[in-house]
Amino acid sequence: MSTRRTRWAVACAAWPLGLVMTLGYAAQPATALTAPSAASAASADMLPAAAAPALVPGAAHPTPSCQEWQTVTLVPKVPSASASPTSWVPWCHNAPPTPFTHAARDPDTVVGGPLLAHTGVIVQAGPGVPGLPEVGDVSYLIADLDTGEILAAKSPHAWLRPASTLKTLTALTLIPRLDPKQVVVATDGQVAANGTRAGMIAGNPYPVRSLFEAMLMLSANDAAYGLADAGGGYDKTLALMNAKARQLCAFDTVALDPSGLDEPGQHSSAYDLALFGRAAMALRDFRKYITMRDAVFPGGTSKRTKQTYKPFHIPNINRLLVNYPGAIGIKPGRTNHAQHTFIGAATRKGRSLIVTQMGSTTGSWKPTAALLDWGFANADRVTPIGRLVGPGEASPPKAPREVPAAIQPTAPAASAVAAPASGTPRPTASAHAAATRRVALDRPFPIPGRGAIAGAVVVISLLAGAGTWLARRRRHDN
Repeated sequence: MSTRRTRWAVACAAWPLGLVMTLGYAAQPATALTAPSAASAASADMLPAAAAPALVPGAAHPTPSCQEWQTVTLVPKVPSASASPTSWVPWCHNAPPTPFTHAARDPDTVVGGPLLAHTGVIVQAGPGVPGLPEVGDVSYLIADLDTGEILAAKSPHAWLRPASTLKTLTALTLIPRLDPKQVVVATDGQVAANGTRAGMIAGNPYPVRSLFEAMLMLSANDAAYGLADAGGGYDKTLALMNAKARQLCAFDTVALDPSGLDEPGQHSSAYDLALFGRAAMALRDFRKYITMRDAVFPGGTSKRTKQTYKPFHIPNINRLLVNYPGAIGIKPGRTNHAQHTFIGAATRKGRSLIVTQMGSTTGSWKPTAALLDWGFANADRVTPIGRLVGPGEASPPKAPREVPAAIQPTAPAASAVAAPASGTPRPTASAHAAATRRVALDRPFPIPGRGAIAGAVVVISLLAGAGTWLARRRRHDN
């Protein structure tokens, strides 16, 4: 158990926004079925940085050695806060992930509707409807939470790493199966979980209710593994999660870790995350857990040190809840290779919307708010581009007899890290060791825990085309 739960992707909390985080937002082609006016950015977080000179080999500042999920960008060097840049310095910053490649699909068989087969921004907007906000997500989706009508999307079926948004599927699978009062005795393997932890202590009892609170509020990986063991074990829980995904017609999803930490072959899509979020919001206990602002997590006594820890407070790391009026959830996530992912929901004037985002390099709540604002303002002024299907309503998409050019996979963003066909590359052994040392903590601790520029839109016609259970591996790469 400790082997499968030793990972090196440790940064699951939201990163602060800064100048470096705004550099490298790359444009991707937009697929639009109408010609709405150009969008104005809703916040400074979504504005592209000022153009910097290109990297010059042999320049005064040597190019730094970056991690696999990063890229190099020149940032201004200023002698003081009021001065102008005197030079440009190469800097490593997180890059949008490259989607996994997959077989072409017949658009008429794509789950949710044929328009969703497109990459880039997809919207059917009438005259006077403003363009969508410029956000840095590789993929996103905006839909009505009640009706399932999809208002707009960007590459909604692109395969990307879900990070901790996958915990939504974990909760959706296990909440109906577990008694909140059931007690789980923490094991060494659960306690050794990498990434964000609530601070479980081996040998101590924890109510299932407290573990759901920690997993969904704090995104605690030790709590996710405790719940998986309560649900019948790590492997059985994964089998149940993948069965639930198929039942919901989430055919872009393969779950290989209940916590969402990166696993080779694990992926989902903005469309599937919306299916999970919508289904989970139908559960009363789930809605209660994700809207709690604070909870008390049990303490305990360490077998190793004999030290006793008192119960302590854990926060909800979903910043949308405290910053966006009407927010009702749902779940943020982040790993180095996935970058920031998010499932959000809000209610205004009797309408509830769900937004899913994948592959952002900023953990800010403001791009989510901008997408929600656009959705609430224009829900009655756009024609839905598809819908979130109900359980069992769709079949897996079929391959086309001939691959239409319009649905060929797009090239990765210019600033993205070069990656093989299977997605972002695996880390080096030295990186694994370094990150493992950073999370080798032996005491409980609460850790509070996110753009491609939408191009000019054009009128297109949908090209007609006549048209996974992966082997589960338990050795983690993150």
